[in-house]
Amino acid sequence: MTFTPNSLSQRDPRWSDVKLGFSTVVTIGTEGCALACLAMMATGYGYPETPLTLNKKLIALGSGNGYIGPLMVWGGLTRLYPKIGIKEIYACSEVKPVPFKRIDSLLAIGQTVLIECDRSLATGEQSHWVLLTKKVGDDYAMLDPYAYPVDSKEVLLTSRYGYGRPIQQVITAVAFYECWENGPANPTPPIPYQPGLFVRVLPSVTSGLRIRVQPNSTATILTVEIARAPLKVLDDPRDAQDKIGVKDQWLKIHDPQGYEGFVAAWYVEKLTLPEPPPPPPEPEPEPKPEPEPPLTVFVSAEVGSSGLRLRSEPSLNGLQLTVLKASEPLESLETAEITRSKIGIQNQWLHVRTSRNELGYCASWLLVLPEPPPPPPDDGNPPDPLPQPEPEPVPMTVVVSLSVGSLGLRLRSAPVKGTVLLVLPASTKLTVLEPANTAAPKIGMVNQWLYVKDAAEHTGYVAAWFVDLVKDTASDAAATVEPTTLTVYVSQVVGKGGLRIRSAPNTSAGVVKNIPADTALLVIEPAAAARQKIGVLDQWLNIRTPDATEGYVAAWFVITV
Repeated sequence: MTFTPNSLSQRDPRWSDVKLGFSTVVTIGTEGCALACLAMMATGYGYPETPLTLNKKLIALGSGNGYIGPLMVWGGLTRLYPKIGIKEIYACSEVKPVPFKRIDSLLAIGQTVLIECDRSLATGEQSHWVLLTKKVGDDYAMLDPYAYPVDSKEVLLTSRYGYGRPIQQVITAVAFYECWENGPANPTPPIPYQPGLFVRVLPSVTSGLRIRVQPNSTATILTVEIARAPLKVLDDPRDAQDKIGVKDQWLKIHDPQGYEGFVAAWYVEKLTLPEPPPPPPEPEPEPKPEPEPPLTVFVSAEVGSSGLRLRSEPSLNGLQLTVLKASEPLESLETAEITRSKIGIQNQWLHVRTSRNELGYCASWLLVLPEPPPPPPDDGNPPDPLPQPEPEPVPMTVVVSLSVGSLGLRLRSAPVKGTVLLVLPASTKLTVLEPANTAAPKIGMVNQWLYVKDAAEHTGYVAAWFVDLVKDTASDAAATVEPTTLTVYVSQVVGKGGLRIRSAPNTSAGVVKNIPADTALLVIEPAAAARQKIGVLDQWLNIRTPDATEGYVAAWFVITV
């Protein structure tokens, strides 16, 4: 709230002879300078008062609240007008110089500052209170309650009370009040609980309690604490308890502004701080979800009479523990979510337990999940329309590659080292018994195997790099085979020495035989990969000669037509 200057005099005849506070001797005219300043402050902030009306209201608050005898209680004005807050009574000294920055900052935002000045050059301090309203150069404009009639022009502090002294020698104390629309800024918060002994300045100490640098009444003053100010005792609590309220005893304290010093123990009382609130209760632990029951899976009927191998490790190289029959139930030892993600997927393995308590791993692509539960019984409501069944996918068909020649392609009971069930001649059509999305990427790839059956219902595994995909499986008559074989020829650059066929794809391997230029060679590795090597230095091709000799030749010495 911005202050509006107005002038009142303590010596106005309308109230000059009225007794000050509860005094029977002292009058407003003789000692009422602080009262007149507070009346001007209240009026300037919008609460009209005169020294006479304010004196009556402070008396009405009762002894110890507005006055103690003729002595002003600084917090009395705040009790009447809570928006005008008393912040601090600041006593100036050699160790506590005049707080000019704090004074200037309040004046700059339209507040006022109540100061005590030494108004005479006589020995000792001749105390007088005036109200500063603004800064003027290095000086201050003031409202002086002693002037009567009141000043009609602006008066500076040092022009009236300086007598040639610097301003820091004129100001002896400051009463900091602040007035804001919603109450004083940064109000003092309640003291939270903390360990230790606390005291507070007695409410009757209206002129403030001095903190001194030594425990005696002649020691230098550090600051002045207003009535009811809390102070933390720094002495041993057991000794300090016996000093509180006792004449001529002193306590070492720490005040809220950070000052440490000594106060007269007979002007303080013990302060009991509120106990800290109990800690919040510990949160209840989250209930642990019930473990998901193990999932039962079944050996696919597609294994036929050959069964499914239970192995010691999740690979085809694992030791065979037993053979599981088609439709045999197995308990999955992995989570239900992981189990479902593996079922029917090529090259995935599942950790299982048999009904005979045998533990091991089996191929997930030959396992199936249990049938879904039957639909709920009819409750009288019309059933939801059934989704239209998706058309059965057309089985994938492959043929044995011509590259197998007269040796044919072996149908095995298991990939790699399974028992040879029969030999399939070139161009034999085979139906793939795996999902098309997992089988298609294997065709033509070395070290990949396909689970198939022939026209006579023989089932087993064949090397995927010796089969070709039949593009159109809608009718046998229209079926065409995608050519995946590749024929290359020995380049003329080999000369009369011919080209060496080696037992391994490097120049250190043994020579199987030499073949002349222009010899046709059948590439027996995937055609797509082989084409990338032809003519490239340090690349090798796996080939078969017209007389069925197999080996490796340098790809940079062959050409295509």
